[in-house]
Amino acid sequence: MSLFKRLFTTLFSRIDQVVGEIENHDAVIQASLNDMRKKVAEAKVRLGQVHREKEQLEQQSQEMQKNARRWQQRAVDCADADADEEKALECVSRSRFCEQKNARLRQAINEYAQTADKLGQDIESSEQHLGEMKQKLTLMRARQSTTSAISATSEMNNNVENQLDETFGRWEINISQTEMLVDPLEPTDVLERDFLAKEKKGDLRKELTQLLAKKEQK
Repeated sequence: MSLFKRLFTTLFSRIDQVVGEIENHDAVIQASLNDMRKKVAEAKVRLGQVHREKEQLEQQSQEMQKNARRWQQRAVDCADADADEEKALECVSRSRFCEQKNARLRQAINEYAQTADKLGQDIESSEQHLGEMKQKLTLMRARQSTTSAISATSEMNNNVENQLDETFGRWEINISQTEMLVDPLEPTDVLERDFLAKEKKGDLRKELTQLLAKKEQK
């Protein structure tokens, strides 16, 4: 597992743990993402150093190649002109030393190149992951805002509904109190009023009949 993968795994496992323990999720994630951005920035600085050191090794390698060719040419010159075998052999020895040193330099350059490629891939992957996390944070913030708005609206509607219920309740109480002030003997039913009117009229006829009977008796 690469350095950044391990770092992301540790980072987001810590986020999950902390998010479950405190309420300010946005602040925790934002702080973690800022920390990750700092790590990526530091990695970019290290990558730049790797590239610079690799370039220095490339220059040293080129110099060793020149030195090796120079000592080879000197060995040939000594063998041809001076017929000095010892000097020619010393030149060959130094040429071989330059070649060996250049081989070690080339090996180091290859290692630097592999490290730079791997670090560059990790940085690119980390930046992509950070972008995804930033988008997710934006979406979570939007969802949180929407939820808060809906919750506030629901609470406001509940308050309004409660106020309306209380208003209807007070109105009903006022009507009931007014109804209690009305004469309970006063008929309110249409059919009952009709029967009462007929009964009253019948009583009047009976009284009239009695009056007429008394008059005839006189």
